[in-house]
Amino acid sequence: MKSAVQFVAFQILWFVAVSGAARGHAWLGLVVLLPYLVLHVMLVPRTERQRELTFVLLAGALGTVLDSALKALAITSYPSSVAHWPSVIVPPFITALWMAFATLPRFSMHWLRARPVLAAVLGALAGPASYGAGVRIGATAVGTVPALTWGVLALEYAIVTPLLLRRAPGAARTLAEWKAKLGGLQAQGGPTSKPR
Repeated sequence: MKSAVQFVAFQILWFVAVSGAARGHAWLGLVVLLPYLVLHVMLVPRTERQRELTFVLLAGALGTVLDSALKALAITSYPSSVAHWPSVIVPPFITALWMAFATLPRFSMHWLRARPVLAAVLGALAGPASYGAGVRIGATAVGTVPALTWGVLALEYAIVTPLLLRRAPGAARTLAEWKAKLGGLQAQGGPTSKPR
């Protein structure tokens, strides 16, 4: 249930942030991020909330630095935000999206924590796809060499997605649970057990 709620809330946030940025409202992403984070924190156990928020802030900073570097190299651009955000740093809606993305390992993407290769593959596909949706809406644009834009974005998300899953609060516990389930299957003579 929590995974479904988070997934729907993230999609709403993404659409509002990106469509708002396409209309020149680069700050709208951070505005809608606030109620999203309140909802997310309410779903997190009280004892883990501080760590969760710290992780989200650090992930937002990491994503901002990475995407600002891509912007500086003209690999990506944000044409609809130029008039209101003439900075070498990416527009604030990108930071908001990175922070929201960092909440997904807790619920929606927790099943990927024990599958880093699959997480990398999905990241390499979903990251550019999300950016491409932003291009179609008008909030983002590809660089002068489109193949370079898509290739670098795929590499970025192939690295960052499993990294965030690995470093997210609760990751160690989740990995231990998966190993325990795997051990249980082996003990019961499941498909992963060795033939005797």
